[in-house]
Amino acid sequence: MVNILIVAILISFGFYFKKINILPQRFELGLNKILIYFFIPILTFLYLPELRFSLEHLWLILTPWIIYLGSITYFYGLNKIFQYERSTLGALIMTSGIGSISFVGLPIFDMFYGQRGLEYGIILSLGGTFVVCNSIGTITGVWFKDHQPNFKKVIRGIFTFPPFLVMLLSFVLMLFNYQHPLLIKSILTKLSSPFSVLALLSIGLQLDIKGFNTHKKHFFIGTLYKLVLAPFIIFGILFLFGMHDSVVGQICILGAGIGAMNTIAIIAADFDLQPKLALLIPALSIPISVFSIILIYYLIQ
Repeated sequence: MVNILIVAILISFGFYFKKINILPQRFELGLNKILIYFFIPILTFLYLPELRFSLEHLWLILTPWIIYLGSITYFYGLNKIFQYERSTLGALIMTSGIGSISFVGLPIFDMFYGQRGLEYGIILSLGGTFVVCNSIGTITGVWFKDHQPNFKKVIRGIFTFPPFLVMLLSFVLMLFNYQHPLLIKSILTKLSSPFSVLALLSIGLQLDIKGFNTHKKHFFIGTLYKLVLAPFIIFGILFLFGMHDSVVGQICILGAGIGAMNTIAIIAADFDLQPKLALLIPALSIPISVFSIILIYYLIQ
């Protein structure tokens, strides 16, 4: 109950700060960059090198791919009935297919599972959702914009992204059973400590309902997949393999139910795929998912 209250308070304060205009315009965008380029690499380097990889960790990498392929199948199926505009179909597939693990998942996993939750969440984020976003996610945007995919640009984007590079370094160190010296670990721990608070405040700062009435039907159908069907699908698959009640399995299920990733929404908007709809979905689905995944957490215990 304490953790739930903390989540609610931090998101509420973020929303309140935005409403009373005490922060610079578009402050949340700068905060997001600090979270992505500073805190996530530090968290990655703090926990990942000391993690001992096992086969069950493959589920953390596979889950985002399953969700995205499910999004393609789901919306193409609906498209046969509703005949969406091409740009709408692309925006729905992209934004409903990838979750905001870094901003929502990591602080939630930290609160419920502690260090182990953060470790698994980092693998799910950097080894899974980020790669999906920068590969098939970006290719989807290019496809629906009617251009040929620029694979060189996709690969360059992946290998020039600091959190991904830190992840690769961490995996190399992991192979050599690396352990942080006590001083280094203490410094990294101190530097990373504000992450959860800032990430949840960022969610509140981005809460925006402009354009909801225009796109509410598409929003509901996209959010239905991302927050309900996706975690149900992952639960069903993990149940078949007897993994649904493990910590890794629970992280995968909760991660599947997290609201849309901001980055993929920005990419969709940049490709002119219904920009207002693309940006609306993470703006509303992220704060909603904070509470829906808390419900899922208690259902799968």
